[in-house]
Amino acid sequence: MRGVLTFLSDSEVEQIHEASLRILKETGVKVLSEKVRKLLADNGAEVDGEIVKIPKPMVEEAARRAPREIILGARDPKCDLKIPGGEFPFIATSGFSPFITTNLETKERRQSTSSDLRDFAIVGDYLETLDYFWPIVIPNDLPPPLQELHAAAIALRNNRKHIQCSCVTEKTAQWQIRLATTIVGGEAELKKRPIFSTVNCVVAPLTFEKDSSEAMVVLARAGIPISPMTMVLGGTTAPVTLAGTLAVGNAEELAALVMVEYANPGAPLIYTSEAAPADMKTGEISYKAPEYPLLSVGAAQMTRFYEIPSLVADISLEEVVSDIPSFERNVLRVAMAFMSRTDLSAWLGSCDRALSASLDQLILDAEVCKHAHAYLRQFEINNDTLAMDVICEVGPGGHFLDKAHTLKHFKREIWSRQFSDTFVLDPAAKGSYIERAKAKVEEILASHTPLPFKDNVDKEIQQILKDAENDILGK
Repeated sequence: MRGVLTFLSDSEVEQIHEASLRILKETGVKVLSEKVRKLLADNGAEVDGEIVKIPKPMVEEAARRAPREIILGARDPKCDLKIPGGEFPFIATSGFSPFITTNLETKERRQSTSSDLRDFAIVGDYLETLDYFWPIVIPNDLPPPLQELHAAAIALRNNRKHIQCSCVTEKTAQWQIRLATTIVGGEAELKKRPIFSTVNCVVAPLTFEKDSSEAMVVLARAGIPISPMTMVLGGTTAPVTLAGTLAVGNAEELAALVMVEYANPGAPLIYTSEAAPADMKTGEISYKAPEYPLLSVGAAQMTRFYEIPSLVADISLEEVVSDIPSFERNVLRVAMAFMSRTDLSAWLGSCDRALSASLDQLILDAEVCKHAHAYLRQFEINNDTLAMDVICEVGPGGHFLDKAHTLKHFKREIWSRQFSDTFVLDPAAKGSYIERAKAKVEEILASHTPLPFKDNVDKEIQQILKDAENDILGK
């Protein structure tokens, strides 16, 4: 037994699938890279200018090629992740915000720096709740063409877990691969245990940028797991109906799947969706809308239909926790999102609709996730748990409190934690949730030392970054 949410019936999943196939065949996708258009044309797609129409057999073949299981390696092999996983989704920070929130209550913020990213990586390395790390803020003190590469380097240096980066150019992809190859000791080892993966966002609706799509091809050929994130917004970049939003988002995922699998059959791909409704008053993404978790659940059902690992239930809480009721609301929202049965979820530390991030929020979100586990546990049905002998023994009008069966099972079956109990926050600390989170951040940064690189790896990485700067900036 396990808590699972469904939104679409089996026939509705089929309808979304068929609608997406029609979109790809009849409307097509815009691919701004000549290299990628040629790759698709050589394998059966119809190309007319920048529009690529993908026939059903290509989609079906790509789905057959896609691996059902993926290893997300880490610098510390103990932190390797295998997806699909177990009871709970693997959790990460949100990714690549341009600002850092310095005060959750007043919402004061400033541009983020390399130093901020290092601090997030160290805190993420410390937190057991975090299974992998997405560089959560942009190192704005560096030139934009170098930011993604340096973000990967900062994360890898200060965090022993799997790193999920962004990568929007072919050159950045090549240098990220070289960086990781140096750390793990060779291309073969990187393919076997890729220590980083990438998020590549599709431009909704149905558009693949030149640099990002070319980066996906390079990464796929190196065996790096790719998360092509659809960010369709119902009412603006997708039809306002939930069915239409799911169909367009699913078409974008399938188009990315075709690109990746025809670049390298068997390349690891993670179906990644942040499909959401737009706020029709402002045009912004509406994380708090009731339709948002429903779209996440629908996307999760599509991933299970294709049997592809998923990252589909990101959820930005972004509510300042001031008391137990607000904390409880956040726990329930997280539990609902995770009951979509996503394999990965990346959102911790996010503020301002992911435009900003906060170390204090990261701690609070980690605390919320630990409490949400209460709703996600698996329960067995067998002769012992059905307890037929005990039921017969007690009979009508009796009670089970003094039975050995109750003593044996109650700690597993009944969650005994209260919302006032803590997992991450110091239980003896005083003050508000925010004050306690701030104190925890200070404690971690003062005492935690990440796993160092082996021998001369750090020196080699410094040279790689110097060579990359000359190459990318054309020095």
